[in-house]
Amino acid sequence: MVHALSDTNSQERRPHSEVASDVKVAWAEGSVQFGTMSAQGRCERKIVRKELAIGICFQNPGSAVQWHLDGKRVLNKIWPSRGGSRDLIILPAGHEFVGRCRGSGQGLWLFVDPQSINRNSRIKAFAERARIDCSWAHDRLSWTIATELRKECTTGFPRGSMFLESASMALLAQLAYVFDKAAPEAGPVRALSQAKLSLVLEYIDCNLDHNVTLAELASLVELTPRYFCEVFRRAMGRPPHQFQIEQRIERAKSLLLRPLVPLRDIALMVGFSSQSHLNVYFRRIVGITPARYRSQALCAKGELRAEFGSHHIPS
Repeated sequence: MVHALSDTNSQERRPHSEVASDVKVAWAEGSVQFGTMSAQGRCERKIVRKELAIGICFQNPGSAVQWHLDGKRVLNKIWPSRGGSRDLIILPAGHEFVGRCRGSGQGLWLFVDPQSINRNSRIKAFAERARIDCSWAHDRLSWTIATELRKECTTGFPRGSMFLESASMALLAQLAYVFDKAAPEAGPVRALSQAKLSLVLEYIDCNLDHNVTLAELASLVELTPRYFCEVFRRAMGRPPHQFQIEQRIERAKSLLLRPLVPLRDIALMVGFSSQSHLNVYFRRIVGITPARYRSQALCAKGELRAEFGSHHIPS
C-alpha cells in the first residue's frame, strides 16, 4: 500500500500477514499516524518527508526491528522473551527512513511542519539532526506524553486533533530539552536486581550478532548508561562490552565444533566484522586461534569416539 502525500512526501507500507491498517489524524501544521501489528505480522515502511518526523517503536517481547537511515543500517534488534522496544528516531525533512519489523507491536509517527518550530532555537536545532535513541523514555514527562498520545490513537481520538497537536508539540519541546541538557549525576550506586540482570543477559544473548550499545542495555532497566555500566560491573565483575565479547567467543567455540561452517561465517554469526576481527579477540581470550581451537577440539572428539564408541559421544 502506498500513500502519496505530495511530490516530496512519500510513505510506503508493505504488509505481509495480519498487519492492522494505520490510523491518521491531521491538523494545519502536522499530523499523527499510528499502526499496530499482530504477533505473526511483518511489515516494511519507507518514509521520505518534507516535514520533521518523529517515530517511536513500541515492539513487544519476541519481536525484531531493523531500521535504515539514508541507506545505512542504524538499528537491528531482536528482543528476548521479556522487555520490549522503546526506540525513537528523529527524522529531519528530506532524509529517508526504511523500517522493517516482525512480531507484535505498535508504531507512532508525528509529522511537524518545520516552519512551525523555527521560532524556538533549541527545538529548531534539535529538529535538524537525525538521531536514533532508546534512552528518551527515562525522562518521565517524555514517556507520559508519548503514552497519552499512544492511548489517544488506540481509543479512536476522543480528545480530537487539538489535543494531538498540543501533545505532539509538548513532546517535541520536552525531547529537545532532554537531549540538550546534560544528564544528571546518578545517586549512590545500588545493586542490579536479579530479574533486571537476567533481562539484560538474555538480551545480550539474543543479540550477539548485533552491535548492542550501552544505551540499549541501560534502557532495558531504565537507568542512565553511566549508572548502568557501574551496576553491571558490580554484578558481573566486568563492563558490559567485555562481557558481550566473552559471550561471543563462547558462542564461537560451540560453532567451531561444526567442521563444515567456514570461519568467516562464524565470525559474522557472532557479531565480528571479519574473520581477522574474530581471530584477535579469540586469541586474546582463549590463547589460540579459532582454527587451532577447532583442530584440537575435533581431534579430541575423534579420539574419544575411537576409545568409547560414537554412541557415547554427543555430535
